[in-house]
Amino acid sequence: MGSVWAWRTVFVGLAAAITFFALLPFGASETATPGPELTICLVLAWVLRRPDYVPPWLLVAVILMQDALLMRPLGLWTLIVLLAAEWQRRRVDQTEALPFWSEAGSAALTILAAFAAQYLALVLLLAERPPLTGQALHALATVVFYVPAALFSMGLGVRRLAPGELDSLGSRA
Repeated sequence: MGSVWAWRTVFVGLAAAITFFALLPFGASETATPGPELTICLVLAWVLRRPDYVPPWLLVAVILMQDALLMRPLGLWTLIVLLAAEWQRRRVDQTEALPFWSEAGSAALTILAAFAAQYLALVLLLAERPPLTGQALHALATVVFYVPAALFSMGLGVRRLAPGELDSLGSRA
């Protein structure tokens, strides 16, 4: 699969599958431990490997659709994920020579910052927010699931550019 548009279609399909399973009523109660936010794991794994596969406009469209379907505050999580992805996109050249665990650590810090920013925004806006312990467990589960999401992405064939290789837009990254 070589076309950038094919990879973008795969990304949208994976995000749609994640959304579909998030919408299924698996009997989770209000007191159940929240699961991971798999879409941000997927976004960071793909942005750190091939930023051209997940352009900002596609990211906004996918996450905004999830916000609407999952009944989250419309646009808040979209903005936070967009800022997190752009932060990592700017760091691609600096992190490409680092080992996988350094990448995972960077992604983990980005995920934790995203969840903290969301909670802080909800507090400042005086909006209804989940309990802090539940939100912390949600963030921790997301951090733990970053590694399987990155390995899954590598298994699909989303790999980093080799030194000197250009992406589909003709730039280094």
